[in-house]
Amino acid sequence: MPTGKIKWFNHKIGAGFIRSDEGENVFFRFDSVQGKDPKAIRQGQCVRFVMAANIKSLSQTASSVTNTNLDS
Repeated sequence: MPTGKIKWFNHKIGAGFIRSDEGENVFFRFDSVQGKDPKAIRQGQCVRFVMAANIKSLSQTASSVTNTNLDS
């Protein structure tokens, strides 16, 4: 499962970007964030995610975004 850090997130529009450990910027939507309080996501936070195809833009998006610190 890919990992990275939250590069940017806008709570008002409910979307942002993850900078993957491979250096790719990956778009994600608020509804893809897992956990009890998805609004607690913050810039710089380490996350795991699943890559999914975005048919409209022919690019990759992140789904099932999870805080990696929840495992400890």
